Amino acid sequence: MKKLLSTLALLLCVIFLLQSCATSKNTLDDRKADIQNSKEENYSSFVQMNDGSIQNYGSLKLVTGVLVTPYLLADGKIKINAKDIKAYQNDEHYAVSQTLLVTGRKSRVAVETLPGFAVRMVKGKLNVYCKKFYNGQRVVDEYYLQAGSDGEIQKYSASLLNELIKDSPEAYAFFNTKKKGSMAQKLQIAVLLYNDNELMTKN
Repeated sequence: MKKLLSTLALLLCVIFLLQSCATSKNTLDDRKADIQNSKEENYSSFVQMNDGSIQNYGSLKLVTGVLVTPYLLADGKIKINAKDIKAYQNDEHYAVSQTLLVTGRKSRVAVETLPGFAVRMVKGKLNVYCKKFYNGQRVVDEYYLQAGSDGEIQKYSASLLNELIKDSPEAYAFFNTKKKGSMAQKLQIAVLLYNDNELMTKN
């Protein structure tokens, strides 16, 4: 009987772990899809220099490594340093430099993008950016909001989001009701609802 109970407990643990892995993979796939959908449509790979000029490339790859300061490699031969640009887009994402962020922690983490750059996750009348930083124990996400393409990019807070979406009853109600899910999921869905509502209002 003891052996049967131990086997059953082990089986339940394996099932739980498999479900957790599947959920984690779905979340990662959703994140990648959101990031892809928020890229600039009329460009493939480009960098925006600090003076505002745009340079287009056939390819733009993030290069990282041990004892290597992360940089972008354009067309397989041109090295572009983070300090020289304020935004870029490659096959994977559109990202902006932390110099454009009004508030938030400075970061040197280069997990999915250049160190200190924030990846755009939602694009529209209201934009959502995510920057990774090291909190002393692990790499975590910090979110930012931007009203329009020229608005300030400000660190996320519930009060800031509520102020920005208050004209959309559906988005406001969704964000402020107690629903299961992470803060990041609720934030993204509320912004998507807000952006969809704005598109429908214009039509």
